[in-house]
Amino acid sequence: MEKHQIQRQSKVLFLLSWMAYSISYMGRLSFSACIGAIADDLSLSKAFLGSVGTVFMATYAVGQLVNGFIGDRVSPKYMVGVGLLGAGTANILMGFNDNPGLMLAIWMVNGWFHSMFWSPIIKALAEWMPEDRLSKAGANISTTIPVGTIMSYAIASLVLSLSSWRLVFIIGGIIMLLGGFVWFMGMAGLKDYIDYFEQTKKPKAVPDEPLESNPLTGLSFFPFLLRAGLSFAVAAILFNGVLKDGVTIWVPTFLSDFFAVSPAFSAAVSMIMPIVSLGGTYAAIYVNEKYIKNEMATTGLFFGLSALAILTLYLIGRLNIFVAVLMIALSLSGMLAVNAMLLTFIPFHFNRMGKAASVTGFLNACSYFASAFSSVSIGWIAEKKGWSMTILSWLLVALLGVLISFAGRRPWAKGRSFAAADSRD
Repeated sequence: MEKHQIQRQSKVLFLLSWMAYSISYMGRLSFSACIGAIADDLSLSKAFLGSVGTVFMATYAVGQLVNGFIGDRVSPKYMVGVGLLGAGTANILMGFNDNPGLMLAIWMVNGWFHSMFWSPIIKALAEWMPEDRLSKAGANISTTIPVGTIMSYAIASLVLSLSSWRLVFIIGGIIMLLGGFVWFMGMAGLKDYIDYFEQTKKPKAVPDEPLESNPLTGLSFFPFLLRAGLSFAVAAILFNGVLKDGVTIWVPTFLSDFFAVSPAFSAAVSMIMPIVSLGGTYAAIYVNEKYIKNEMATTGLFFGLSALAILTLYLIGRLNIFVAVLMIALSLSGMLAVNAMLLTFIPFHFNRMGKAASVTGFLNACSYFASAFSSVSIGWIAEKKGWSMTILSWLLVALLGVLISFAGRRPWAKGRSFAAADSRD
C-alpha cells in the first residue's frame, strides 16, 4: 500500500474512532442532564433516579470486563458499530418510556452497550494505526472526553429550553444510530487498509534464532496481570478513578457550598475545567517519550503534581474562587495524564499479544468501580466532616497514587520488556 494512502486512511480511522467515542457521551450524559426534568414530569424521587445512574455505572463497569475480553477476539469494526446502534436504540426507547421499572432496565442495557466502545477503539488504534502516528492518536483520542461532555450538555440545555426531556434522549439516540451507520460504512471503506495492517503487524517467525519462552505466554488473565507488572497499574487506576471522576462529580457542589455561588455558575465552571485540564495528557506523553520512558513512573510524577495542586487548594484555595478553580483544574489535568498512561499507552504494549482490549477493559472497569465508590464516600465525608477534611482525603489519595506508581515502575519495566519480546518481527 502506498505511503500517501496509509496516511490518508489512518486519518479516516482516527476520525471514525474520535466520532464514535465523542457522540457516545450524548447517550450516557443525557440522563444526568435531564434528572430534574424527569423528576418533575414523572413525579419520581431523586433517590430513585440516582439508582438509575448507579445501575448504569455498575453495568458499564461489568461490561468493561466482559467486553474487554470479547474485544480481544472480535474485530472493533463490529463491536463499536453494534455498541452505537444498541445505545442509540436504548436512548430512543428512554424518550418514549413512562414506566420506572422499565427505565431501570433500559438504562442498564444502555450501560452495557456503552461498555463496547473504549476497549475496541484502543485495540483498533493499536492494530491499525501506523507506529509513527500511534502516540499522537493516543493523545488526541483523549479530547473526546471534554468535547463529548460539552457537546452533550450544550445540546441537552438547548433542547430542554425549547422542548421536553424526552426529545433530549430521542435526538441523542438518533445521532448515535447515524453514527453507527457511519462507522460501518467507514470500516467498509477501510477494508483494504485494515487487511494490510492485519498482515504487516502480525509477529513473524524468526527461524534462524532459537525461540525463547516468554514468561507471559500461556498464562490466564490474572496471573498474566501479576507477571506483566500490572498489579501496580490496577492499584493506581483505582486512585485515579477516585480523583478523576469522583472529585469531578462533586466540584459544582463544592464551589456552591464553599463560595456561595449559584449552581449555574458552578456548572459552567465544571464544563470548562475538562478543556483546561486536557493539557496534562499532552504533557505526560511528551515527558514520558522524551525523558522518563516508563508509563508507571510518569504516572507517579503526575499524581505528585496533582497532590501539589490539592495541597495548594487546601492552603489558599478557600481565599479566592478562581484560585480554587485553577487548582482543581490542575489536579484534574494530572489525573487525565495518569488516565492516558494507564488506559491508553500501557494497553498499547499488549496489542501484539492479543490482549490490548482485555487489559484496557479490566483497568477501565476498576476505574469506574472506584468512581462509584468515591462518589458516595466523598458525599459522606463532605456532609459529616466538612470540605476541608474532604480536600485532605483527596490529598491522601493522590499521595498514595504517587507511592504505588513509583513502586510499580520496575515491575512494569520488566513486564513491558516481556510484551516487546513477544512481538519480534
